[in-house]
Amino acid sequence: MTAGLDLAPKRTREVTSKVRTGCSTCKARRVKCDEAKPICRRCAVGGRKCEYNAAHAAPRRRNVVVVYLSPTQSQPVFFVNDRGLDFFHQNLAAKLDGQFDSKFWSKLVMQLSHSEPSIRHAVSAISIIYQDVELSLQHPAGYVNANPKAQQEWNKAIKSLSARIQAHPNSNLVPLTCCLLFTCIELLKGSVESSMCHVQSGFNILAALRRNSDAAPDLGSNLLCNDLKAIEDHIVPMFSGLNVLCSLAGRITPPTYAPVAKKDSHQQDLTHSRRQLVEISDTCIRFIGKASTKAAMFQIDVDDFIEQVKLQTRLDAWRDRLDELLERMQAAGNPAKQDALNLLLVHYKVIYIWMRVCTTAGETATDSYHTDFEELVHYAEQIAKPGVGMTTPQPLSFDIQILGPLYYTTLKCRHPAIRRRALEMLQLAPRREGLWNAHHAYVTAKRVIELEERHLNGQELPDETLRLHGLTLPDDESRIYNLGEMPFDFRMFDHSIVPSPACPGTLEAVFHTKPWGLSGEWQTITEYIKL
Repeated sequence: MTAGLDLAPKRTREVTSKVRTGCSTCKARRVKCDEAKPICRRCAVGGRKCEYNAAHAAPRRRNVVVVYLSPTQSQPVFFVNDRGLDFFHQNLAAKLDGQFDSKFWSKLVMQLSHSEPSIRHAVSAISIIYQDVELSLQHPAGYVNANPKAQQEWNKAIKSLSARIQAHPNSNLVPLTCCLLFTCIELLKGSVESSMCHVQSGFNILAALRRNSDAAPDLGSNLLCNDLKAIEDHIVPMFSGLNVLCSLAGRITPPTYAPVAKKDSHQQDLTHSRRQLVEISDTCIRFIGKASTKAAMFQIDVDDFIEQVKLQTRLDAWRDRLDELLERMQAAGNPAKQDALNLLLVHYKVIYIWMRVCTTAGETATDSYHTDFEELVHYAEQIAKPGVGMTTPQPLSFDIQILGPLYYTTLKCRHPAIRRRALEMLQLAPRREGLWNAHHAYVTAKRVIELEERHLNGQELPDETLRLHGLTLPDDESRIYNLGEMPFDFRMFDHSIVPSPACPGTLEAVFHTKPWGLSGEWQTITEYIKL
């Protein structure tokens, strides 16, 4: 090649914009279409068939879950669907929240599940185990093999939580939420002792948080401030309810260390009214436990009577404030939700009766409250609506429902018709209510009625010597699993099997009577009740 030789000019391709909406014939020939209609120029010149495809269908819309932001914000956020989260959102959150719009499950948990892996995996585990429990309730054997995905999700939740605590040791909102989620998992599986470990962990965190807040009020950041607000608005009420549920089942837990409430303040709504009642009930049940033990030994003193009157006065004041609230709501054209109101009245009635008889050793002291027992059962019937084709009771309630009050009524009310109505209602209560098992409560209460009335003609009331003392309710840990009823290795490999709350087995129940009078010796009866 000689220097200076002129090179032929480089051929260049004319740059044109691509047209993606031309006719299908031009697209197939990879030529530019002028998009003339009904026939483009190229097809007209070449005598080709000219067709335009219909507009492409809009891309398929992906499923979404509506998740609300923290209580300090009001706008919803949309997240791409996840099977576990979707099932939880659609089927469980509202049920677990109960009648009083706590929004812990449907609002706080759902929001955190999309930013916190530990919450997301725990929610997924709950969804899977919940479906296993539903299947076990339909299975003739009363149990099913556990879906291994649940344990995998739970392990991921624990691992993620551990990593988060290491990264953010001063953040308490996620660990407290996980305590409640892990408690829910254990309750679904009927593991009472394991659930109590998580409950206790939550109370310990709350106690430390309260002490630190009092000692060093500096919150450090707006994020931590929001966390503390969410804890007070959503977490503390959950643990307050657990306090009552645990106390009813004979498991005394520490106070929630909630800020001192204005006990005499007006109730803002039914949710606020319910929180006040839970607080009062927790204090009353703690007193009842101590007073009942002293009453059985005839050791009640003046201080006990004074404390009893104070708590009765506080409870009665709550009832007066509820009436004021209902009048205000009615005047504003916003009447109360009837089921929520009936539930409040059920809780109020059982504490009202229990507080007034707890300083008396005699079991016939409840005879003065037949009318109150009848009202309690009536309110419970309005909630569960027996005979109206109600759906199957839910497997688990994390809220205080009707199980405890109905069980107390069945055991303590001597009136045959009232206690049998309460017994029938027990079959419509949630399968599990906190630590309580509705099926165990039913078979135990049924046996109590049989023992107390076995020598009567059906019209008389059992006298003092026939009454059974205490509120004996064996939990899932008290069951005896016989060969042929459950796999022999059930206890050892509990993660491999999910039993239903009504799983066949044998229940060990210990009853106490005083056949020789209140001042006589105790007689203990141990029975094994077939479930």
